[in-house]
Amino acid sequence: MLPVARGTGNLIFVAAAAHGFGRAGAGLLNGGVEGMTAGFASLSAHVLRGTLAVALAAGIAGMATGQARADKPPTPNEYVDHIGGAGKIVDPGALKLDGNRMVCGHRPTVLDDNLDDYAAAYPGFLILNPKLLQRVSTPVKMWIYAHECGHQFRGPDEETADCFAVQRGRRQGWLNETGLQEICNFIAPAKGDAMHLSGSHRCESMRRCFADPAIR
Repeated sequence: MLPVARGTGNLIFVAAAAHGFGRAGAGLLNGGVEGMTAGFASLSAHVLRGTLAVALAAGIAGMATGQARADKPPTPNEYVDHIGGAGKIVDPGALKLDGNRMVCGHRPTVLDDNLDDYAAAYPGFLILNPKLLQRVSTPVKMWIYAHECGHQFRGPDEETADCFAVQRGRRQGWLNETGLQEICNFIAPAKGDAMHLSGSHRCESMRRCFADPAIR
């Protein structure tokens, strides 16, 4: 998913093996947060603040209702409850970024100022950190949202989510060559790891997708 330097005390909260959850990416640059999925093999592991991860693990995976409930990722309401009610749930179609209406099917968005990243996703909903998003330009904000939406529709692969996002931006008219360069500048510091290509390689891939008329 998307990049920000994380502090100490983080851990990876992974959903029950019965649904085949696993890591699909740790961050847009070289860290960050990512969601999980029950609909496809995995959307990602979600790197959460230690206290939140423990709360989720205790409150969801360890619920007294039994293993069946532990197999499921949290709902938006459960997520907000576990961050102390500090998050805000935005209904599908109601979110605006710099005046632009953002839609990811029928999925709501949770706004969490304390998220350790720009954005993240669980199956069925997206999470944005408004404070961090204030740091970036409008095309980058919209690409971040579209990237997370791409995981919902295309699965765990980061390069595929990148491609989904830039092609959506091209089709919807909010992304041009100038905006694409801003995105490339944003991810330029990213170092390659087991889950991601380097920022420069991802930029090259996105440029190819942006120019490709075939929808991926």
